[in-house]
Amino acid sequence: MRDGMFVFDNVVHMYDNKASNIGPRGEQVARNLHGFGVALSNEQYPANDHFLGEELSVEEAGRILFEESETDMAMAQTVPLFGWWKDGFSPARRQYALKEAFPDRVLFCGGVDPLFQGVEGACNEMTRQAEEWGSVSFKFYQAHDNSLSWRIDDRQIAYPMWERALELGITNVQFHKGVPFGTERMEHMHPTDIQQAAIDFPELTFVIHHLGDPYIDESISVAARNPNVWLALSAWINIYPIMPREALKRLGKALMNVGPDRLVWGSEAFVWPNVQGYIDLFATMEMPENLQEDYGYPQITRDTKRKIFGENYARLMGIDVGQKLKTIHGSDERTP
Repeated sequence: MRDGMFVFDNVVHMYDNKASNIGPRGEQVARNLHGFGVALSNEQYPANDHFLGEELSVEEAGRILFEESETDMAMAQTVPLFGWWKDGFSPARRQYALKEAFPDRVLFCGGVDPLFQGVEGACNEMTRQAEEWGSVSFKFYQAHDNSLSWRIDDRQIAYPMWERALELGITNVQFHKGVPFGTERMEHMHPTDIQQAAIDFPELTFVIHHLGDPYIDESISVAARNPNVWLALSAWINIYPIMPREALKRLGKALMNVGPDRLVWGSEAFVWPNVQGYIDLFATMEMPENLQEDYGYPQITRDTKRKIFGENYARLMGIDVGQKLKTIHGSDERTP
């Protein structure tokens, strides 16, 4: 916990950038990702210098998350990008391994892709990941190399997966929006294809990651008008050390239009391994008075931080925070 606030990291990735997993065009994309991490880093918040060519061990991941930071729980998210990586950038098997190593503290988020696996194959793999590995959510990447893409509101390609998720008792699905890695087309990463699916599947919660950057206004608008669309602040906190005012404006827009109850915390570990540093940043963050006066952005209260840090996602996942704290820490005491 941080100052009595439950910290549930929605986004950690156990990546695999070994040469054996990188496809013919994947090396440059892996370098692009590393370059993105370096661009949003400084001496205090460095990018992972072991990112290329190596795997992070589950022991090292656990140390970073649960020994060196105040993270209480985390979700290991699959990255099903099969065009550039043979088994995906963050393969399901590696996310499951982290969950198995820390079963009380890590949830497994599976991932499939209907273009590479076929619709039926993707649905079958969803079933396998849920039944064999205990997946409680699924992550999707719709835009791929050479203009390959699919839409969330496609009734033939996407809707069978949303139906399968509900059949499996899984009520939230998550999407990488914006933030291109390679030669995928930007328009294929736009968030507006969530709108009709959110209407057609009111039992599902659709989570947009990265605030859809650079489609931030569009992502916030979609979430503001659809109560089953949530926003993950993954990558948002990582820009703060080098662009604090821009980060505050993005959060201010989200708080003003969507409110604090559908925003969730994500560190994007382990591209940036200083997880505790980002927790410290958000825990002490304030909205400057001039941004409140000029734009109408609300204050970032302790109640707002408490919800975003962990209680929102715990509620979505049906986790009793007090009971979970007893399980992992032996006590549910929290300072006011």
